[in-house]
Amino acid sequence: MINFDSLTLKLFKEEVSHFLIGAKIQKIQQIGRYEFIFHIRNNGIVKKLYININPNIYYICFISKETEQKRNFVIPKAAPMFCMLLRKYIQNCKIVNVEVPEFERIFEIYFEYYNELNEKTMLCLSVELMGKYGNIILYNYDTNVIIGCAHNVSSEKSRERELYGSLPYVYPPKQNKYNILNTDFTTFKDVIDIDNLAVSISSKFHYLTASFVQDIINSLNSSDLEDLYKKIKSIAQTEKFFPCISNDYSKYYVINFDDTFPCNSINSMIDEYFSYHQNIQMVQNLKSKITKIVNNHLNRLIKLETKQTEQLEKSNKAAEYKEKADLIMSNLYSIKQGETKISLVNFNGIKTEILIDENKTPQENANKYYSLYKKAKSAYEHSVELLKDTKAQILYYEEIKFFISETDNISELEEIYKEIREENTQTDKEQIKTDFVEYENYKIFIGKNKKQNDYLLSKISTGEDLWFHPLNAAGSHVIIKHNNSKNEIPEKVILKAAQLAKEYSSQKNNSKTPIIYTKRKYVKKANGKLAFVTYKNETEIIV
Repeated sequence: MINFDSLTLKLFKEEVSHFLIGAKIQKIQQIGRYEFIFHIRNNGIVKKLYININPNIYYICFISKETEQKRNFVIPKAAPMFCMLLRKYIQNCKIVNVEVPEFERIFEIYFEYYNELNEKTMLCLSVELMGKYGNIILYNYDTNVIIGCAHNVSSEKSRERELYGSLPYVYPPKQNKYNILNTDFTTFKDVIDIDNLAVSISSKFHYLTASFVQDIINSLNSSDLEDLYKKIKSIAQTEKFFPCISNDYSKYYVINFDDTFPCNSINSMIDEYFSYHQNIQMVQNLKSKITKIVNNHLNRLIKLETKQTEQLEKSNKAAEYKEKADLIMSNLYSIKQGETKISLVNFNGIKTEILIDENKTPQENANKYYSLYKKAKSAYEHSVELLKDTKAQILYYEEIKFFISETDNISELEEIYKEIREENTQTDKEQIKTDFVEYENYKIFIGKNKKQNDYLLSKISTGEDLWFHPLNAAGSHVIIKHNNSKNEIPEKVILKAAQLAKEYSSQKNNSKTPIIYTKRKYVKKANGKLAFVTYKNETEIIV
C-alpha cells in the first residue's frame, strides 16, 4: 500500500468542490479516535464524506454503499466530545469554500456560522492528513483561534506546534522542496542523488512520491536523466489525469500505467483503493486478536491435557486393587491374621506381593482392597471423562483457528470474536444463511463458520438427518436432510456428504481422511458453546 499524497488531495479538491460549495452538513458521526463521517446534502443529493486520520492509513473521500460495507463501521452509541463540538458548531451550516494550501496535505472546509446574537462568523475545518501528525482542527477563521481538535497537542508532545482550544491556529512548518514546474534541468540535476534517484527526487520536489517516481523511471525506455526530467515535468504540467489502480491493488495512479484498471474519478480511485487496504488491515488485525485469544485457550488446554493424561496413568490402579482383593478372597483360609505382607500366586501363575493390615482379618483386608478398587474405578472413569472433555475443547478451538484461516469476511470474523468472548451472538429474529448442495434429490447443508454450524444443529436438522464431521480435526458440520424417514439415505449420498466434510476441513489436502457420521439425534451440544458437540453411535468412512 502507498500513502495518500498531496497531488491526489489537490486533484480530489478540484473534483469535489462543485458539490461541497453551497452544501450543508446534515449529520456528523465519529468512529473511534480517527474516523469521521459527514453526511453532506446539496441539491437534494446526500453524500457521505469520510475522513480517516489514522497514522497507518489516512485519506479523505466520498464513500459508496459498497465500500462502506468493506469498512464495517460500528457507530458508538455515545458521541465523543470532539464530535459533539463539531455538531454544535458546523452541523446544518453552509459550506462556502474548500481549499488545499499549495503542496500541502491539508483539506480546508469553510463554513458560515451564526452565533447566539445572529452574527455571522467564518469557521474553518482543517483536515491535516499527515501520518502520525494527522489531525482535524476547527478554528474561527476571523480570529484565527482554535475551537477544538480531534487530538490536542501539548508542548510535551511537540516543541514546534501546539494544538488545542484557545490557541491561534498556525500551519505546519513548510517543507523545503522545489516546484518541478519552476525548476530547470541544471538545478534538477544538481539537487538529486543519482545513486538513490527515486527517493532523492521525492525528497526534493513537491507532489512526487518515491513510489510514483520509481514507476515513471521503470516506464521509460531510456535511462537518460534529461528524459526523466522531461517526463516528470510533462506529467506535472498536464491537466488530464487518468485515475487507476494496479491490478494487484498495491498502488494507485493519477496517470495511466500498464497492469492497471481505470477508475471513474479521483474520488472513486481513493475510495476503492483505500477501502480495499482498510478491509485487509481490519481483517488481519481481527484475525490476530482472535488468534491470540484462541492460542491462549489452546495453550492452557494442552497443558491441562498433559496433566490429566499423567494423572490418568497414575490413577489406573483399579484392576490392581481388584486382583489383590480377589486373591485374598481366594486364599482366606491360608492367610494368618497379624501378617503385614503376603505373597500369593495370581491367576496367571505369577507371584504377587500384597500389603495387608495386621490388625484386620483377611476378609476385612479383602474388603479394603474392594473399596479401593471402587474408588479407583470411579476416579479413573471421572478422569477419562475430564480428559475427553478437554480433548473436545482443544478440537473446538482448533476448529475456530481453521475458520479464521479460511475466511477474510469481516462480519464472520466479528461473529467468531463475539463467540469466543462468550457474548450472545444470535437472537431468535436473526436470519443465518447456510450453503447447501442438492445431490440425488437430497439437500446437503454445509456450515462454513461456527455460527452456521450451530444453526444447522439447532434449526435446520432433525433427529433422523445425518451429521458428518472429520475425525479429530477442525472442519465444517455437514448435514444430509432426510427426505423420507422410511427409506435409508443412499450410500452415494453419504459418500458425497463425506467428501464435502473433507473439502471444508483442515484435512482437505490429505490423501485419506477419516470422516465420521451419525444420526443428528445422537449429536448433543455441550458447554453452551456454539457448535461444540459430543456424539455417539458414529460410523467412520475414509475419504
